Amino acid sequence: MPNHGQRLILNDGTIIEDGNAGYTQGLLWCHFTGYTLPQAAMLFFDPTKTARIAFQYGEMEDVHEGFTNCTSINIDVDGRVSVCMAKGE
Repeated sequence: MPNHGQRLILNDGTIIEDGNAGYTQGLLWCHFTGYTLPQAAMLFFDPTKTARIAFQYGEMEDVHEGFTNCTSINIDVDGRVSVCMAKGE
């Protein structure tokens, strides 16, 4: 289900519409649709892009910095991409 009004903004200015991010147990999970697995991997395997990830929702914004290590990336049958990011060394 799309998250209208929500977006992820990566360090280089890349905007992922209808995406969200949540921090739990030291990891940052990002979820979004509209990308193939290779397209998502090109974004989230690049530490210069993920050094800062902003999650905007409504008029609020959560900023996550230093998550440069992609530990997991997958796509489900409905096309929802899930990316798990850990803090870099």
